[in-house]
Amino acid sequence: MNRSVSNLLIGLVVLGLAPACAGIARAQVAGADSSAIDWSRVPEYRIVPGDMLALNFGPRSEAFGDLKRDALVRPDGRISVYPVGDVIAAGRTPRELEEVLVELLGAELKQPRVTVEVSTLAGNQVHVMGRVRNPGSYEAVPFMSVTQAIARAGGFQDDASRNSVLVFHREGGRSVRVARIRLDRALKQGLIDADMPLSRFDIVYVPRSTVGNIDIFTRQLFGGPTTALNFAFTGWELFNLDRVFVVGPTTSSQ
Repeated sequence: MNRSVSNLLIGLVVLGLAPACAGIARAQVAGADSSAIDWSRVPEYRIVPGDMLALNFGPRSEAFGDLKRDALVRPDGRISVYPVGDVIAAGRTPRELEEVLVELLGAELKQPRVTVEVSTLAGNQVHVMGRVRNPGSYEAVPFMSVTQAIARAGGFQDDASRNSVLVFHREGGRSVRVARIRLDRALKQGLIDADMPLSRFDIVYVPRSTVGNIDIFTRQLFGGPTTALNFAFTGWELFNLDRVFVVGPTTSSQ
């Protein structure tokens, strides 16, 4: 287990959320059929530090030369853009960054046109924690779903709460969207459409018992006695929790 995961587990112990080490048992978890997943539910991609961006500012200009440039997102979340200087890119979607650049360049160019493409990804991981056999960070394969991520982590432990799996998705620098996924019925009856597609850097947390107030749980997890979660995982750098959006559950356990 890497140092980041160890730090997070220490943080969960402080919060009284970490599982005991005994009683681990392997559970079989079926992967989801990617063709059956509703990918319209996948949030729009947000830029993170380490991404390489391809910026296209329109036709070649005598004043600014070739307006097709690459920009590396620095650890502080910013990129350098001539002639406006540093611009915050991390936490924004490519479309949002385009709008910001158009506004900033409006003082230098007449009717600027900007397109932003993510040419190289900083990483492609999902993080699985809680009552799974092998908690940790895993490479996210195309069309990865919650059940597939849990399978990569060795499956559920015997005392895992399958009807209260939480998925944390970072939205910008200060907001997190939390979905409660009830996988018990989905796994028993093969309800593949109840599975949820993951975005890179999402955190899947399998609790030992049903989580009551998700908003309070999330605020404790990200801003309680320990802030290990804020810094432990790739894709969650510079995160400072402000708002919690709770969605789900996606299926009934009845």
